[in-house]
Amino acid sequence: MLTGNVMRYFIAPTLLSMSLMLAACGQKQQDPIPVTPKPQVGRAETQGIRNTDAIGYSGSAIANKVDSALNANDAQKDRMDQALQSSEGNSPDPK
Repeated sequence: MLTGNVMRYFIAPTLLSMSLMLAACGQKQQDPIPVTPKPQVGRAETQGIRNTDAIGYSGSAIANKVDSALNANDAQKDRMDQALQSSEGNSPDPK
């Protein structure tokens, strides 16, 4: 009878409290590593093409070609706009 009381009133609570203390003394939780976004590469219009790298396509290579084509188109448009502005400035007044 004495062993039953000892078990009930001393050993069981001691084991329970020791397990709780060990659980509270676990590793300190580390701060989560901040996720830094990747710098955007290329034009905003081709970001969807670049995202196809994740599924196995060569999205970056395709997007680079599309970027260069869009840049060439923009450069040609700028040259034509400049030529149009210079021709409008040099033309005689139609009055």
